[in-house]
Amino acid sequence: MKLTATTKSMFSLAIIMISFLLAGSSLAAETKTLSITREAQNALEQGRSYHDRGDYRRAIQEYDRFMKLVPGRADAYYRRGIAYYNVGEFNRAIQDYDKAIEINPKFVEAYHNRGAAYDNMGNLNRAIQDYDKAIKLRPFFAEAYNNRGTAYVKLGNLDKGLKDFYAAIAWNPNFADAYYNRGTLHNKLGSVSQAIKDLDTAIELNPEYAGAYYNRGVIYGKLGNKNKEMEDYGKANKLNQESKDRKSLHVSGKEVDRTKELEEIKRRLDGLASENERLRKELAAATEVRRQTQETGNNKSIEGLTAVNWFDKGYASAASGNYKDAINAYDRSIELDPTLADAYNNRGIAYVKLGDLNRGLQDYDRTIALNRQYAMAYYNKGLVLEKLGNPSQALDNHKIAARLGFRTAQDSLKEKGISW
Repeated sequence: MKLTATTKSMFSLAIIMISFLLAGSSLAAETKTLSITREAQNALEQGRSYHDRGDYRRAIQEYDRFMKLVPGRADAYYRRGIAYYNVGEFNRAIQDYDKAIEINPKFVEAYHNRGAAYDNMGNLNRAIQDYDKAIKLRPFFAEAYNNRGTAYVKLGNLDKGLKDFYAAIAWNPNFADAYYNRGTLHNKLGSVSQAIKDLDTAIELNPEYAGAYYNRGVIYGKLGNKNKEMEDYGKANKLNQESKDRKSLHVSGKEVDRTKELEEIKRRLDGLASENERLRKELAAATEVRRQTQETGNNKSIEGLTAVNWFDKGYASAASGNYKDAINAYDRSIELDPTLADAYNNRGIAYVKLGDLNRGLQDYDRTIALNRQYAMAYYNKGLVLEKLGNPSQALDNHKIAARLGFRTAQDSLKEKGISW
């Protein structure tokens, strides 16, 4: 089942990591020589470091090295499975979870995370089987109840989904995701007051929960409270952007003394400067519109929203994974201001996320027609052309994006040894 705009995307899947993973103290007993033990421990430490910093590709390489030296460790397969999951290679993650379970048939977290991987691949029935196994092995496993509930909702079994969210909260009363999911489902089922209560609780537990603000804004909009609706949309938008910035700039404090990584940080900061300035101006404009609305007490109808209001709403929808709702908002924004290049670019992204590559390509072309210096639009266009089987034109567009200073394009071309 695909959820509607009023229920939003449910649903974040929790990936469980356990504290005893790859404990170095047992390495000597599992290796044949001291030199191999030292090499294995070095691979382990490097893998952990890369993993903690979010560099999962390098972590996988180090886990590979460790597993050649110390084979047969269930926790090693499990850890590498998490890394594969985090880079979107769900099949390979499942293979590693399979191996971990083969070695340790009572590896609860491996069943749970394998279920999450199946869930992401759309194999919901298989996901539920793994969540069932995890719950059987650990009856108080709140995350497994929550994730199984999301799978049931996607299959259209709302009653079972609701029961699982209640169970998740019963076992963990501080589980913000479970309150969010339960509130979202209550809204779909028509229990609006209970939905708001649950979303309020999710926000109390996690004040940076952008999705909860967004969904609460949706409900306030249905109730006709436009001021609270736009306030929640604005908060969701701001939090999503702040989260994006933090992820882009995140570097582990343990490694900042390395010259090479410091240079990498500086390069990324320089590359993000112009884009962040543009986004700052967008957010400032949206905030000013909301401030003026509050000062004048203008309780305007939805038809009275400005192009910036609609863009703000579309941005928040897309950030929460609701691309259809985002497209509708960008449509309205473009109707009010046909020269708003950002709206065309972002609508193109939403179309591509939904698999409509041709309409995405059309929007990127419109963006470029309005602003020939819009580097991201060239890069996005190149990605679509590549998917459509036109690598030559894709490369041309990526080169233009790189020449305009778009760092993602530059990095991609550098890795391929291509100049621009």
